[in-house]
Amino acid sequence: MQKKPLFGILLLGVFILGVVASGCISGEKTSTATASQSGSTETGKVIELEFWHGIESPDNQKVLEDLVKKFEAEHPNIKVKVVNYGAQDKAVPKIMAAAQAGTPPDLVWLNPAQTGFFAEAGVLAPVEDFIKNDPSFNKDDIYAGLWELGTYKGKIYTAPFDTNNLAIYYNKELFKEAGLDPEAYMGKALTWDEFRGLAKKLTKDKDGDGEIDQYGFMVPFGRLEWTVWTWEVFLWSAGGELLSEDQSKPTFASDAGVKALQYWVDLVYKDKVAKLSEPNAGYKLDDFFAGRVAMTINGPWNYPVLKDQGWLEKTGVMLMPYDKRIATNIGGENLFIFKTTPEREQAAWEFAKFVMSPEFQVTWALKTGYLPVCKSALEDPEYKEFMEENPFIKIYVENLQYGKARPPVPQYPDMSAAIGEAIEAALLQKKDPATALKEAQAEVEPLFKS
Repeated sequence: MQKKPLFGILLLGVFILGVVASGCISGEKTSTATASQSGSTETGKVIELEFWHGIESPDNQKVLEDLVKKFEAEHPNIKVKVVNYGAQDKAVPKIMAAAQAGTPPDLVWLNPAQTGFFAEAGVLAPVEDFIKNDPSFNKDDIYAGLWELGTYKGKIYTAPFDTNNLAIYYNKELFKEAGLDPEAYMGKALTWDEFRGLAKKLTKDKDGDGEIDQYGFMVPFGRLEWTVWTWEVFLWSAGGELLSEDQSKPTFASDAGVKALQYWVDLVYKDKVAKLSEPNAGYKLDDFFAGRVAMTINGPWNYPVLKDQGWLEKTGVMLMPYDKRIATNIGGENLFIFKTTPEREQAAWEFAKFVMSPEFQVTWALKTGYLPVCKSALEDPEYKEFMEENPFIKIYVENLQYGKARPPVPQYPDMSAAIGEAIEAALLQKKDPATALKEAQAEVEPLFKS
């Protein structure tokens, strides 16, 4: 796997020190763009765009819809139809089928790991081409590492929409019941052994019937991307990588990979301090809210849900447990602009610029818990105050310094699917971790030779 700098260090410096940066759109806002740049025509023709996304939270969907209306008010010649495609994993074949049939959506919200897959298929309008032809856009206001996530074979294909990472939620009340000081764990990183010990203290048979009612931790179960995305953190923490340094072959079945998967299996079956999540639903908070698990893996995007349901003050955040090194997975989504017509592509770029502007990013960050992609958003007084008042968010910001990201190679979707099947088989005890991962790697290797 080609190593990239941990761009979270740069992000952390900017977030904490508040480095002054120029706006995402230099000079006047997009209303000063030429007719062709704004997506309009000399005849005043209205261009209708279709924007597909998979945002699950109803609250976040409402925030997006309101921001789209704001964009439309500022760009009366562009209308944006918002369509929710559901789960990302299941949407990719649908998106590709539409693109190959010549009827793609204009814009798609998708994880950047899919960049190489769609770029290789030749169905994207590369973002880099728009940047080069648009002097009103300040590329340097976007964190360089986020551009890297949307880069394939040296060219920027997709643009950042938002960013986030993974950490551990914990129930402060359950910590207190176990005689633990919950505040002592805020922002801390425990070793795998320390985390195992903590989970043991939080695992209880509350009614004395011989059955565990409260587990210390919830292990993500299933074969889809959420499970793989969370497991990759443990792979990296153990010193492993998904790919070789030159990205020419998969390496996830290494000793580090086996150790990482064995750790999950042991937490469930040997130590009996963790329960499996619902299949492909490790991100759900039902068990956490119900007190059936004291700790679970999740991200900053649940901030509004936790706040609205009175859980923000009761939820602590610690970093992911580590073996050899602290790690997290940089997440968030990118905007993919698909090839259509010059007019529609230009209008789609105008929307992408709006998304990357502080006007969009500050509102999105404040209301959803995602982290801004442009530096200038950090200079907004309201967001500065928000950071200081919300240690929940601040910990995720600081966690960016430990971030790594999924490689944006075209083989990633198939590789992820194979890894997901291996994780599922191991967690069901149908295969031992070594066999499951080695078989998955053997399945994937030919994809890198073609």
